[in-house]
Amino acid sequence: MLIRSGGRVPKAVELAKRLKESEAVKDAYAVFGRYDVVAFFECEDMKHIFRSLSRATEASGIMVSESLMEVQENQYTEEYGKGPFAN
Repeated sequence: MLIRSGGRVPKAVELAKRLKESEAVKDAYAVFGRYDVVAFFECEDMKHIFRSLSRATEASGIMVSESLMEVQENQYTEEYGKGPFAN
């Protein structure tokens, strides 16, 4: 999830810390650029990920968020190259 929190670094750092308290958030940190925070979610199924994303967007300090969903396995998983878009 990409998050805009208003552009102030201390605010972004605090938001990232709070997001990490969620069991679904595997990592979150403040960044420079178009967005202020990047949060990585990992859940057992799509229903859980959507619920977790919805809850996260309710956190105070989030002005705008954009979610990016992985649609195939990445090179660091056992299933790399076997996903729905593999040749």
